[in-house]
Amino acid sequence: MWQIVLPVVVAIALAVGAFSLVWSEIGRRHQERVTERLDFAAHDVAQQIEQRMRAYRQVLRGARALFDASDEVTREDWHAYVSALSLQRDFPGIQGVGFSRFVPAAELSAHELEMRSTGHGDYRIRPPGERREFSSIVYLEPFDWRNQRAFSFDMMSEPVRREAMQRARLSGEAALTGKVRLIQETDQDIQTGVLLYLPAYRHGMPLDTEVRRSEALMGWVFSPFRMRDLMEGTLGRSMSGLRMRIYDGEARPEALLYDSHPDDPERYDAPEHRLERDIDGRRWLLVFEQRELAPSELDRWRTELGLVIMFGALLVALSASLGVARRRAARLAAVSRSLARSESMYSTLVNLSGEGILSVDVRQAIEFANPALHRMLNLDSRDVVGLPADELAQDGGRHAVQAMFTALLAGETVRMELTLKARDRGDVTVLASGVPRIDSDGRVTGAIVVMADISERKADEARIAWLATHDSLTGLPNRSLLADRLNRTLVAARRYDTPFCVLFIDLDHFKDVNDRLGHQAGDQVLIEASRRMLSCLRAADTLARHGGDEFVALLPETGSVDAACAVAEKIRARLGEPFMVDRGDAQISASIGVVTCPEQGEDFDTLLARADAAMYAAKADGRNTIAVWKEQDGKQDFRDPS
Repeated sequence: MWQIVLPVVVAIALAVGAFSLVWSEIGRRHQERVTERLDFAAHDVAQQIEQRMRAYRQVLRGARALFDASDEVTREDWHAYVSALSLQRDFPGIQGVGFSRFVPAAELSAHELEMRSTGHGDYRIRPPGERREFSSIVYLEPFDWRNQRAFSFDMMSEPVRREAMQRARLSGEAALTGKVRLIQETDQDIQTGVLLYLPAYRHGMPLDTEVRRSEALMGWVFSPFRMRDLMEGTLGRSMSGLRMRIYDGEARPEALLYDSHPDDPERYDAPEHRLERDIDGRRWLLVFEQRELAPSELDRWRTELGLVIMFGALLVALSASLGVARRRAARLAAVSRSLARSESMYSTLVNLSGEGILSVDVRQAIEFANPALHRMLNLDSRDVVGLPADELAQDGGRHAVQAMFTALLAGETVRMELTLKARDRGDVTVLASGVPRIDSDGRVTGAIVVMADISERKADEARIAWLATHDSLTGLPNRSLLADRLNRTLVAARRYDTPFCVLFIDLDHFKDVNDRLGHQAGDQVLIEASRRMLSCLRAADTLARHGGDEFVALLPETGSVDAACAVAEKIRARLGEPFMVDRGDAQISASIGVVTCPEQGEDFDTLLARADAAMYAAKADGRNTIAVWKEQDGKQDFRDPS
C-alpha cells in the first residue's frame, strides 16, 4: 500500500508547494499592476480636472472682455453673451456666469437706488449691516430659480469668499475660494461648493501695482460650482473602480470637497495615491484609492479557488444542469412580475418622460397629455383635455397637424416636424412620431404621438448654415455666397441682356492700423468700413468680404461704367473719413478696380481676376484711386479720385 500512498503524498506535497509559490508570485505581480494602474489613472484624472478648470477660467476671461469692450454692459447684453456660451452643453458642471459689482460704503445708497430704478423695486444688498466695502451679485445667468436665490447677495460678507475676492482684486488673476455652501443650495441634494473669481477693472486706469488695481476695481466676474456636479461633468460616472477624494489643503474631514463614493466604508489597507495641485491659488489634495476586495475577502476567494480546482470538474455538469433549470424558473418568474407591473410601469414612464406624449380619439380630440407636453407648451392640463388637436398649432400650422392625425387615424405610422404654439413663449418646433391605436378587433380607436422639442437644434442648424455663407467678423457674405449670387446674376444677364458691374475694393494702409493700434482696433476698422460701404449700396447690391482687407461689391443692373465709378467714388470718399477706435484714430483709404459684364468677362473667375488686376493698377497709380479694366491692350483707365 505504501508504494502507492507515498508517491501520491509526495506528488500532492509538491503540487501544493508549487501552487503556493506560483500563487505568491501572482499576488506580487498583481499588486504591482494595481499600483501602476492607480498611478496612471490618478495623473489622468488630475489632468482632466486642471484642463476643465482652465476652460472655466477662459469663460470668465471672455466675460471680462465683454466689460473691456463695452462702455456699459446691460442685463440684456449679459444674458445674450452667456446664452451664446451654451454652458450646459459645452461646460457641464458650471452653475452659471455672473457679475458682482464692487460697492464702497459711501456709494451703497446710490447703488441701491439705481438698481431699484431698473425695475427691482425691493432691491437691497444682503445681508444688511455696516461694512467698509460691499459687493452685490447683479448679473447671474442662467437666471433660473436656483441662481435667483443669489441675486443681490454680498459675497464679501463671508470670510472664505472675501479672501478669494481680495486675492483676485490685488493680483488681477483668477482666484478660487475654499469650501463654502452656495447661496443657491436648498434643503435637498446639498453639495459642497466653490467659486472662481476674476476681477474686472474700469477703462483707462493703471493696473501695474496692487494699490492701483484695488483703486480701479469695478467688480468681479465669477462662476459658482457644485462640486459633485462639477466632477461628474468633468469625469462622467465612469470611476467605478476608483475612489477619489478632494480636500482643500490637508486631508481633514472638514476640508473634504468631494468624495466619488461617499458610501464606501473606510479602508486602511487599500492601495492609495496622493497628488497635490494648485487650482487658482488653492492647494487641492487629490487622494485616489483602489476599490477592491478586502484582504479577508481575498483570502476567502483564494481558498474557494483551491476548492473549485479540486471539485470543479466533478460539479460542472450538475451545476450547468441546475443553472439552466434555475434560469428558466427565473425567466418565468420575471415574466409574471413584468405582467403584474406593466400598467403601473406604463403610467410612471409616461408621466416621467422628458418628451411630450399625446393621445387623441377618433374625432382628433385630445384624451391625454403628459406633464412634459404641458411644460413644453406652458399649458395647464385642464386647458388640453377635450381640445381639438389642431388647436395646439398656430393658424398657419393647423393644416399640418390635421394631415398628420388624418393619416394616423387611417392606420398609418407618421413621423414629421410640426410647429406648435406655446403660451408666453412663441413657436415651438417638435419632431412628432405617431402610431395608430388599434383594438383587439383591428379597428383604429385613436392615436398616440410622442413629441420631442427640437427648437434649439433647428436654431443651431440655422446658425451653422449662416456661418457657412457669411464672414463671422463683419457679417458680410463670404466668397462662397458671393460666387453663388454672381453666378445667378450672370444667368440673369445672359437671359435678359442686362449688363452689370463688379467692384474689387482693397483697404490701403490697413496693415499700419494693425501694427500701430493692434488687431482689435483693426477688427473695429473692418466692421465700420463694412457699414460705410453698405450705406453706399442699394438693397439689391451685394457686398462680400473676399479675405483680409479685400471686399467685392456686385452691382446688378448697373450697365454703365460711369454709374459703377460713381458708386466706387462714394465708397472711396466714405472710407477716406477718419475712423474712431478704442485706442485712437485710424486713417485708411481704398483702391478700387471696376469691371463690367459681359464686355470684360462672362464667368466668376475671369470677372474677379480682372477686377483684382484693375485694383492693383489703382494701387500702382498711388492708391486711393479708381481704375477701370481695359481689354484692348491690357492698360487701365485711371480715374482721379478728386
